[in-house]
Amino acid sequence: MSTSLASPKRLAIALTPVVGIVVTPFLPFVSTPTFVFGIPAAFVWMAAMVIGTVVALQIVERSYLRDGGAALDAAEEALDAARLARLEAHPHEGEGH
Repeated sequence: MSTSLASPKRLAIALTPVVGIVVTPFLPFVSTPTFVFGIPAAFVWMAAMVIGTVVALQIVERSYLRDGGAALDAAEEALDAARLARLEAHPHEGEGH
């Protein structure tokens, strides 16, 4: 698996609930008075998609971290800290003066 956060597998996992949300108007239970436990089925479906989004993002994050994302994030954070320190040491660098 790729250490890149935006790998095809991770994008597919994250987009699954998004597709569920997008197709909601085309589902048959949305246009009919269907109830689940006294709640309109469309509301239940959307709540499931919201929960699905949270679960999908957790899966993506765990996959990323398992494949070395934590080390990649730490390296990026160190690089950002070095850039910030350089900018603070030379605040007018790069302004074109």
